[in-house]
Amino acid sequence: MKLLLVTLFVTVSRREPVMIVGQRSAPCTLEEVTTMVGSKSGKPGARMAAGFAYAAGATGILANFFLIVFFALQAGNPESRTSLGSANDLVGSLGTALMVPVALALSAWLPNRRLGRIAQVLGLSAMAVLTVGGPLLVLGVLAFEVQAPVAVAAWMVLSLWLLLINRWLRLSGILLPRLARLGEFLLGAGTLAGGASVGLGLLLPWMSARPQLALFSVGGVFTAIGMLGTPFWFLLLGRHLGRS
Repeated sequence: MKLLLVTLFVTVSRREPVMIVGQRSAPCTLEEVTTMVGSKSGKPGARMAAGFAYAAGATGILANFFLIVFFALQAGNPESRTSLGSANDLVGSLGTALMVPVALALSAWLPNRRLGRIAQVLGLSAMAVLTVGGPLLVLGVLAFEVQAPVAVAAWMVLSLWLLLINRWLRLSGILLPRLARLGEFLLGAGTLAGGASVGLGLLLPWMSARPQLALFSVGGVFTAIGMLGTPFWFLLLGRHLGRS
């Protein structure tokens, strides 16, 4: 009996390191990834990124509110239209400026390859263009006919950034699946699809009015969802980073 117990103890003690090695090679759970992220970035860094994400989301929601009221009052009160339009431009630029620290914090968890670095450069460049575009428009340095297409193009690049980083962070387990799918499909891919639909309608002027109207309507809906939903994604991201 004693010989049997000794043999069992030796067998278990020999197998324990093998089980630990096997556990390390297994896919990480969400709690393990959260612990890994916390040890890699540190609680102060995660809390700072969460704070900027909350600020970017709240500021973006306020800018969208000004935009909605701007269009609602466009036909009724021209004086308010001007002030609300300027408020939307300035607050929206502040919102994209607050996205920059969040993007820099997320870069620590992106894949260390060329495509990841290119995506970060494109995303940060789009944020920079959107940040300076509003004040330049309000100050009269840029005309609306120049600033508007540049801002739309920059937003499309930002949507591509959202698609890529949410996909990478979802596959690596850093972000919650629901949060990552929201940014990847609805906001990122949806906005790009909407922009492509509107662009197709503009590039085909020979089409009849109804197909063009359908393309513009579908593209406008997806683009509006992307623009209005992006601030909420940053709010959810801030909550996720704050909890981790």
